[in-house]
Amino acid sequence: MTYQELVQFLNQHLGYPFLEDMTPEAALRAAQEDKLDDALTAEVLNALYQGNQCQSANDPVDRAHSFDGLARLRLRTQADDADPLLFRKVLKLSQELDNAFDQELIRQRNAAFK
Repeated sequence: MTYQELVQFLNQHLGYPFLEDMTPEAALRAAQEDKLDDALTAEVLNALYQGNQCQSANDPVDRAHSFDGLARLRLRTQADDADPLLFRKVLKLSQELDNAFDQELIRQRNAAFK
C-alpha cells in the first residue's frame, strides 16, 4: 500500500472529513506548509509520511513504520490530562490504521490464490 492509498482509506473510514475535499498530495502539502485548519490531521499526515520515510505520496508504507510515526501523538493523547475527544479520535485513527493494513493483507492473499 502507498501513502496515498493509506490516506484515502483513512479518509473513507474515520467518520469525519479527514482530507477536507483535497487529494492526499494536496492535503500533505498543506500540512507540511502548516496551512490545514485541523491540527490533528496535519500532525497525522506528517507523522505517517515521515514515519515511513516517504519521498512522495506514491511511496510504500507499512504498519510498523506508520505506528512508529504516530507514537508521540498516541502517547500524548493517553496522558491523564488529555482531551477525551482527542483521545477518541486518535483511538479511532489507530483502529482504522490497523484495519487498513489488515485489508491490504487480505487483498494480497486473495490475489496470490487466484
